[in-house]
Amino acid sequence: MRIPMQPLTPFFLAATLAILSGCATLAGPTSGSAETAPPPSLVNVFYATGRQPSQERNAFFGAERADLSYGMVDVGIPARHRVGRHEEPTLLRFEWYPNDHEHITAQRKTPYSRDAFYYYLNKAIAQSPGGKVMIFVHGYNTKFVEAARSLGQFANDLKFSPVVLFSWPSQGSLTGYTVDETNVEWAQSQFLELLNGIIDRTPAKDIYVVGHSMGTRLIARGMTTLASDRPSGDLIRFREIVLVAPDIDSDVFRRDVAPRLARTNIHVTLYASSGDNALMASKAFHGYARAGDSGEGLVVVPGVETIDASIATGGFLGHNYFTEDPRIMEDIFSLLQSGQRADKRFALHPLDGKDGRHWVFRK
Repeated sequence: MRIPMQPLTPFFLAATLAILSGCATLAGPTSGSAETAPPPSLVNVFYATGRQPSQERNAFFGAERADLSYGMVDVGIPARHRVGRHEEPTLLRFEWYPNDHEHITAQRKTPYSRDAFYYYLNKAIAQSPGGKVMIFVHGYNTKFVEAARSLGQFANDLKFSPVVLFSWPSQGSLTGYTVDETNVEWAQSQFLELLNGIIDRTPAKDIYVVGHSMGTRLIARGMTTLASDRPSGDLIRFREIVLVAPDIDSDVFRRDVAPRLARTNIHVTLYASSGDNALMASKAFHGYARAGDSGEGLVVVPGVETIDASIATGGFLGHNYFTEDPRIMEDIFSLLQSGQRADKRFALHPLDGKDGRHWVFRK
């Protein structure tokens, strides 16, 4: 028997997530061995953001709304970095502050005018194999610097360049969920401005759009709006849409989002997990399953390749598996670098159900 769930208040949502994140990492003192480690490599993360600049040291941008601004962040990847591991200060090692030699760090920000942004982005695209670019949209409870670090690691591990971060004004706090939902709607026009700019002002031949959690709402609406506003030929340059742990109502995704995305003729891949505690809390808050859930409610629809990533690990909340599990990273690498469909990727095994076929990771 299924027991109906009552929506939780934002307070109880925050309390749930706070309990779940009780083992979250904190900054700690650095170890002496770091002084002899090789210097970190740098990954250039271009950004377009609707956040107000922050006066806080090393924060770069805050949580308030602003006009769209552009620039680049240099993200340091430590020499001892391992693929699928997001190195950051942790209380378990008594680390209080980030260390460039041991942790992924956002080292400097370079603001650009809109024209300068596209000038430097185009130079980077010209140097990339095949003229490609990735646009990444972060999710709920994410500060600007955290998003830049995650994308820097993602790009490094996938050997993908250049990458563009679209950063909307998430509050970067557990209690900011409802404000984040409002701001992700507010940021829609800015995301469309970036998408149109990538089409009109860059020579990119292959455009990849990747989103995580609540950020997938921007992608779902943005891409379908783009398809209705522009000639069909403009969308040919978009190669892949990747939705990781989408925090979208699963019924809305099946009924409205998936059919509209399918009409764009762009390949769509959805990663879901039954071990995603953040989406479990979102389900409790909204009263309905999310598209990033798996299990009995796994979303399997025509036009979308669904990957059950429940085998993955993604921190204590199980939500960031796209940067914290090498198996997921390797699968996304095969998807983005070679365009292999799920039935061609060795790590995946097909399963057929009442709604169609989806894929799971081989054990």
